[in-house]
Amino acid sequence: MSLAIGIDLGGTNVRAALVDQNGTILAESKRKTLVVNGPEACVQSMVQMIAELKALSPEKIFGVGIGSPGPLSRHERMIFQTPNLPGFDGFPLGTRVEELSGLPVLLDNDAKCATYGEGLFGVAKGMDNFVLLTFGTGIGGGVINNSQMIYGKSDGACEIGHMTLYPGGELCKCQNLGCFEAYCSATAVERRAELKFSKSISNVELILAAERNETWSTDFLHEVAVDMAIATASIVNIFDPNAVVFGGGLFSSGGGPLCAYVQEEIKDRCFKSSQLNLKIVPSALKGEAGVLGAASLVYRAKTTSSAWDQHLR
Repeated sequence: MSLAIGIDLGGTNVRAALVDQNGTILAESKRKTLVVNGPEACVQSMVQMIAELKALSPEKIFGVGIGSPGPLSRHERMIFQTPNLPGFDGFPLGTRVEELSGLPVLLDNDAKCATYGEGLFGVAKGMDNFVLLTFGTGIGGGVINNSQMIYGKSDGACEIGHMTLYPGGELCKCQNLGCFEAYCSATAVERRAELKFSKSISNVELILAAERNETWSTDFLHEVAVDMAIATASIVNIFDPNAVVFGGGLFSSGGGPLCAYVQEEIKDRCFKSSQLNLKIVPSALKGEAGVLGAASLVYRAKTTSSAWDQHLR
């Protein structure tokens, strides 16, 4: 049996899991990220979790995949800069974990990891063309085109959350105005709900109420769906995918109704040919997408020696 360890590095928590080739989580570990202690302390924490999982492993572990906020360099296994991990700028995270753990380590953007995981273990399994959007604190993305991830010249492609939705609109954390992320991230949707209903409402409450067909929630989510559809239609027109998969915290409890609203709203916004057999669906991996996606880096690389060598030379 092939086994890999997937590590999901976030600004609050770091989570590691021992994953088999079928996407089954055999064991896991979770700790606070404690970024205030610096990147080396985070590395030590990761190495300790890897040791814990190795001790529980019934088989050989082929490698470790780490999903991290970006921008980053896959080949240098280094984080360039990320606002949620202060002090990590220019830090060779993958190299340090490899040196101390004794296992081969791959590093990639967390949203792209989730995209790989969805293609290997989730609803996009077997698809050559699909897009994953992760709706969390921000909006991340990954695009698989003809079975290949789109990275761009500096690994910075697919920052879909920063396409402009409303010129001159709300200020985004990237300092642009009117970004998709500023209106439709999980954080933004909760903020919009609080403004509309004058009380704090979680995304889980919104989605569950919509599944019960409660009008207050369905009407509100239809408003959100219009904004999502504007961005999604652009993505569909550009990439012509088989599916657009919605994941992240906003869809942690399902999100079927919201996907259906978006599918309806894009009908007059993108080419009819691109809508043929197009599916807009919630992620099947939900809260496991981070670690499963990170582990999938190892399984993807392991399929060809050239891919493995490319990452680890």
